[in-house]
Amino acid sequence: MATGEARISHSTLDTLPLSPRVQYLRHMLISAETLPAIDVRLNDLEILAAAVIDGLPAHHAGIISQYFRWGVLRKIRQRSASKPLTAGMFSARSSELRKIAAFLAWLDGQGVDLASLDQGTVDHFFAHHRSQVAVITFLKWAIQQQLTAPITPPRRQQARPAPSVQEDTIWHKVDELLDDESIPPGSRIIGLLVLVFAQRISDCVRLRRSAVSEDGATTSIIFGRTPLTLPDPIAGLLRRYIRELDRDRPFVRGGPDWLFPGTTPHLHVSEAIVALHLAPHKIHARRSQHARIDQLVQTVPASVVADTLGINVNTAIRHAARTNARWGDYPELRSSPPGE
Repeated sequence: MATGEARISHSTLDTLPLSPRVQYLRHMLISAETLPAIDVRLNDLEILAAAVIDGLPAHHAGIISQYFRWGVLRKIRQRSASKPLTAGMFSARSSELRKIAAFLAWLDGQGVDLASLDQGTVDHFFAHHRSQVAVITFLKWAIQQQLTAPITPPRRQQARPAPSVQEDTIWHKVDELLDDESIPPGSRIIGLLVLVFAQRISDCVRLRRSAVSEDGATTSIIFGRTPLTLPDPIAGLLRRYIRELDRDRPFVRGGPDWLFPGTTPHLHVSEAIVALHLAPHKIHARRSQHARIDQLVQTVPASVVADTLGINVNTAIRHAARTNARWGDYPELRSSPPGE
């Protein structure tokens, strides 16, 4: 080598295990431009795949080799042209090969091959084996290649992200607020609106009395365009709060009709005061609001959630997309009295 080029001694190589030694030598040769630059992980994946395939029975090796070359490697190379293979992708692809090999071995144990594979055998496999997305992908490829009958693999389920606040936790906090009379009633009600109807404290403190309407035993409130009927425990608490408010602090004519007035005339209660009252119950308003929207868009169309809660429809759609929402029936809000 010329002066300045990378040098590596036999003694240095001999102190390294085989795999790191090969990697070290390869990186040094690439750095010295003795070897052309390559996607190192992609190259390692091809070496690993060859080793896995070589260790399989011949009738499995041929199928998996064909799948890896045309179903996996071709797509990875296309992507690698603009973005190298990541460590996570390398691990996932190598794990997939082993899962597919295990599936084919399982078929052998059942006395079945791909050509004779039927729906009952497929259903039996997936009923007893979890996390088999690799096998689903492989079966779809095998069907396209007419290596097996047109069976129906189970749909790939997209994992939903874990909510920032669990639903059970939210309802537990709701029960706490309904029972805890040591908290000022206005702050209790605002806390319930945050937890149940995904409202922000800043919006709640600006609610007007005109947002609340009563029709017999039914109490409704408007956050957006469509009134929401309040469940009995919250409705009862709100009706009692309004009666006490009218008795203790008559409405000042000509001023704003705040539903939650502050101590200063014509001003609503401050957000900080409400947050301070809710602090003992460790209610994190923003996290609870986001988690509640996530829960609601699972059962109600995003447009309906936006319309009734008064949030931007794009916000509701983002929550629905992020949680892979599939809405169905409207949820039933708790209507039982406190303590039941």
